[in-house]
Amino acid sequence: MHTRTPAQFDRSHGPTALVLSRPAGGNYRPDIDGLRAFAVLSVVLYHAFPNGIRGGYVGVDVFFVISGFLISKILFAEITEGSFSIATFYGRRIRRIFPALSVCLAAVLGYGFVSLMPFELARLGKHVFFGAGFLSNIALWSETGYFDAAATSKPLLHLWSLGIEEQFYILWPALLWIAFRMKANVARMMMVLFLASFAFNVVLAGTNIAADFYLPVSRFWELLAGAGLAWQGQISLKPEARSRISLAGFAGLLTSVAFFTPELRFPGWLALLPVAGAMAIIQAGPEATVNRTVLSKPAVVFVGLISYPLYLWHWPLISFAYVMRAGKPPTPLMATALLAASFLLAWATYRFIEFPVRHGRQHRQALTWIVVACVVTLGAGGLVTWTRSGFPERFAGLDMRKISEAKLDPPFQPTKGMDVSDHDHTFVTHLGEGERKVAFGGDSLLFHYGPRVQQLADEGRLAANTYFVSAGSCAPVPGVIQQDYFAHCANLPGLLVDLVRRERVQSVVLGASWSGYSGSNVLIEREGRRLPLNTQEGQGALYANLEDYVRMFQGQGANVYLVLGPPVHNRFNPAEMVTRSLFGFRIAPDAGDELAIAMLRASHAAFDARLRVVAEHTGAMLLDPLPDICGNGDGCSPFFGAGEPKSSDGMHLRPIFVREHLRFLDFLLK
Repeated sequence: MHTRTPAQFDRSHGPTALVLSRPAGGNYRPDIDGLRAFAVLSVVLYHAFPNGIRGGYVGVDVFFVISGFLISKILFAEITEGSFSIATFYGRRIRRIFPALSVCLAAVLGYGFVSLMPFELARLGKHVFFGAGFLSNIALWSETGYFDAAATSKPLLHLWSLGIEEQFYILWPALLWIAFRMKANVARMMMVLFLASFAFNVVLAGTNIAADFYLPVSRFWELLAGAGLAWQGQISLKPEARSRISLAGFAGLLTSVAFFTPELRFPGWLALLPVAGAMAIIQAGPEATVNRTVLSKPAVVFVGLISYPLYLWHWPLISFAYVMRAGKPPTPLMATALLAASFLLAWATYRFIEFPVRHGRQHRQALTWIVVACVVTLGAGGLVTWTRSGFPERFAGLDMRKISEAKLDPPFQPTKGMDVSDHDHTFVTHLGEGERKVAFGGDSLLFHYGPRVQQLADEGRLAANTYFVSAGSCAPVPGVIQQDYFAHCANLPGLLVDLVRRERVQSVVLGASWSGYSGSNVLIEREGRRLPLNTQEGQGALYANLEDYVRMFQGQGANVYLVLGPPVHNRFNPAEMVTRSLFGFRIAPDAGDELAIAMLRASHAAFDARLRVVAEHTGAMLLDPLPDICGNGDGCSPFFGAGEPKSSDGMHLRPIFVREHLRFLDFLLK
C-alpha cells in the first residue's frame, strides 16, 4: 500500500535507562525501581496493544530522567570524593548493558537467519551492527524517508534509545570531570545545556519530527533533567507536601499515558509533562504516598529489576510476529502470549546472565572483556550479514532466490553519462544531447521509468535531451504542502518550471502515484485556502492546480503528457510472494497467478478519471503504462522472463524490467 507518512518510525521505543538503583553510598530506593516498572510496562503494553494504551511511549521519557538521576548521582559523589575513574565507570556500564544485550542480539540474529528473507536479514544485520556500536538511533534516522520499511518490521528498532543513552554517557562523565577540575559552576553549565537541548527539541518538533525523535542532541535535556535532580538533592519538605508532589507527578504520568497519541508531534513541548511527572516522583522521596504505597510494592519492584531484559526481549518477539503475519498486528491472544514469553525470558536473563556478571566478585575483569568480545563479534556478524545481502545463497530453489533478490533490487539511480544536481532532495537529472528536449516531472513512480532512458542511451538510440525533475513522494503539482521529511516537495514544481523556461523544453511529462496523494496529512493550497487531500474538495483543488500547471507549460509552447498510475497491488510485492511459518517460508501457492486487469484498473479508476478530465480541459495527452507492464490480455502476471518479479515492493518497477519492457515513452525519446 502506498503510504504518505514521512518516516516510518515508532515513537514508542524508548530508552533502556536501566542502571543500578543503588547509587554510591548504598541509599537504595525501591520506589525508583517501581517508577522504572511503570515506564517499562507503559512501553510494553503499548507495543502489545497499540490501540489500547496509545500514550505508552512516554515511558521513554521517564527512563531518561531515571537514568540521568541515578548515574549523575554516582558521578557527582565519585568526582567530589576524588575516586572517579573513567575505566571504572565504563566497566560498570559494560557489565550492566552488554551481557543481556549480547544474548538478545545473538538470539535475534540467529532466528532471523532461519526465518527472514534475504532483504529482511540484510536489514537486520545492519541494525545488529549499529546496535552493537550504540549508533542505532543514527542508523534509523538515516533510513527515514520514502523507501523506509515499517517500524514494526525492524526487530531491533528499540535499540535507538540505548544509543542515545550511551552517546550521552560518552560525553557526560568527561564534561563533569573537567568542570569540577576547573571549578566551574556546574549548575549553570547544566542549565545552559538543558535549555539548549530543549530549544533544539522544540525547533525540530516543528520542522523535522524524525530528527527530533532520533538525534541525541534533542533528547539530552531529558537526561539532564534527572542530572539536575541529582545535583539539587532532596529538598526539605513536610511529609504532606511530598505526598502531594508525588500524587501530582503520578497524575501527570497517567495523563500522558491515557491521552497522548502516536499522532502528536512528540517529544517537543509535550514531553515536559512526563518528564516533570517523573522528576516530581523522584524528588518526593521514598516515603511519599504514591512512592510508598504503589511504587515500593514487591511485585512492582520486581518488574523494575527485570525491566532492562524485559525491554530488550519484548519488541523482537512482537516485531517478528508482525513479520510472520505479513505486517498484520498480533491478535490479542497472541500478544498476551508474547508478553508472557517476554517476562519469562527477562527473568531468566536477569537471573542467570545479568545478575551474575554484574554482581559477581570473581573474574570481574575477565568477564568484562568477554562480554565486550561478544558484542564486538556480534556486531561484526551483523556487518557481514548486511554486506552479504542477507545470504541469498541460503536458498537452493532458483525461484525463491529470484524472489528474494528482487526485494534487494534498489530503485533506479542516476548512472553513467547523467548530470545530476541536488536541490534539497529534489534531483534534476540530465541525459542526452539531441536537439529535441523532454522534461519528466514527478515522484519515484515516474522516475522508475529512468532505466528505459538509460537503456536507449546505452544502445545509441536516445535522440532527445532528457531531463528528470524528481523526488520521492513529491507530486508534480503546485500548492501541495507536506511536513517533515517531505517539506522539500514544495520545490519540485518550481524547479520544473525554471528548467522548461531555461532550456526551452518542447515536451513535458508529468507522472506520479496519483492515488497516493489522498491522505489527511497532506494539504493543497488554492485561492488562499488550505484543504486536506482526503476530502472531495481537496481532491478537486489538487486537480484544478494540476490543470493550471498544464496550461502554464502549454503557454510556453510545450506539449504536456500525463502518465496514468501503474498497477499497484500487494501481489506484485516479492515479500508477499511467500507464505511464512515460525521457521521459514515457501513460495505462496498463488504467487504466479495473474491478476485481473479490470481489478487493477478499478483500484485507481477514480484518479485516472480526474486525469482524463484534466486532459479533456487542456488538450494534454494521456499515456498509459499498463499495456507495457501487463500485456494486452485480461490478466497481469507479477513475473516476467524466467520467474523474475517485475516489482521490488509492489509499487516500484525493477530497473531490470523497465529497461527492456517499458516502451510507451519511446516515441518522445528516440
